[in-house]
Amino acid sequence: MTDLRTDIAHSARIYDYMLGGKDNFAADRAAAAEIVKHLPTLPVSMRANRDFMLRMTRYLVREMGIRQFLDVGTGLPTSPNLHEAAQEIAPETRVVYVDNDPIVLAHARALLTSSPEGRTAYIDADLRDSKTIFESARLHETLNLSRPVALTLIAILQFFIDEDEAHEAVRALVEPLAPGSVLARSRWCPTPSERARWPTGWPPTGPRESR
Repeated sequence: MTDLRTDIAHSARIYDYMLGGKDNFAADRAAAAEIVKHLPTLPVSMRANRDFMLRMTRYLVREMGIRQFLDVGTGLPTSPNLHEAAQEIAPETRVVYVDNDPIVLAHARALLTSSPEGRTAYIDADLRDSKTIFESARLHETLNLSRPVALTLIAILQFFIDEDEAHEAVRALVEPLAPGSVLARSRWCPTPSERARWPTGWPPTGPRESR
């Protein structure tokens, strides 16, 4: 049994709190308040990122005819999630979520509430472990890799310090996809004044091991 340590702040729950979600605790809310002292634009950026994810999903489904998504670095399932936005337009859409955070795994059931016509699945794997992702039976049961897939990397790449490592991780996820597939990504960027005021130097964390 995984000890989720609700007494210690966690980045996924802090994100959930700033989005107005319910899967957070006092430690997460206190940490969020402290972070915002140094990064005051962060809550706005997080909400804007969420809005981007929803716009992007609807555009890919409605305008490009995408019916398969591979969402890597999923985070907590704050509603509306990617599959909800996609299946509102095309109920037959299929989505595979990937994360290796035990917090996300504990809430994975909320990611599996697909429409009857479509399907969702969850893979417990790291973004950098493309072999595990693409060898997963859940992936192949859910997606047809001979057809276009939208690979989505939403607010996750900023956790890489090494740019070459980030490029390699993305390349390994893109290469197995069929022609016509799409890469959609976003990242959070602090303002210059926020970089300067961060008390322990920039960036504030190393690569996040739990995604």
